[in-house]
Amino acid sequence: MRKILLMTTGLTWLALTGAASAAVTLTPGPMDPQFFASEAAHQNNFLLGGITWNGTVGPGGAETEKGSVASQYAAPLGMGNTTYMAVFGGGTETATWTTPQTSLSLYWGSMDGNGGNTNSIMITAGSFTLTPATLATMFPGMVDVNGNQTDPFGNQLVRITGLTPFTTASFSSTGNAFEFTLATVPEPSTWAMMVIGFAGLGYAAFRRNSKGRALAV
Repeated sequence: MRKILLMTTGLTWLALTGAASAAVTLTPGPMDPQFFASEAAHQNNFLLGGITWNGTVGPGGAETEKGSVASQYAAPLGMGNTTYMAVFGGGTETATWTTPQTSLSLYWGSMDGNGGNTNSIMITAGSFTLTPATLATMFPGMVDVNGNQTDPFGNQLVRITGLTPFTTASFSSTGNAFEFTLATVPEPSTWAMMVIGFAGLGYAAFRRNSKGRALAV
């Protein structure tokens, strides 16, 4: 049990130090974040959750979608008929916050970064850019960049922290499509409590095993 705890901590540390200017963590799907759930399909240019969304509607632009249409857009793994944002080939969607942010969490569906189609996120402050190919380099063997709709490693919660305060982020794609929705994750203090809790459970199990071995002697 002690070895398992050390391995888990090591993997978490590698994830948290995976980027030079910001910390990035990954959690494979399936998931079903509800950020855009209140929006109908085929919408753009709206205010939601204190964020203004702007882009050209339709092919060559971006809009909210539900479900999947072959060669056009695909619901991120686990989302079923929940609304998400789809950025089509040549399109860009811009999100503008009313207050400065230092982190961004999104559930990134069927990640595309294999050369023929590339999704990308660009945050103006600090000139931060992230693509699936970058994630694949940061996390070898943990990211599928081939637009796979059913592979958890190709549909992941991506949390970026430690960013220079920003109010604008752009989501672009060279081909159909960049599917995503914003997601909420536990705050750092909550993560710390979770880690302490897991460590406590591990120690308790270790103590039980030690007592069992002592009684058996």
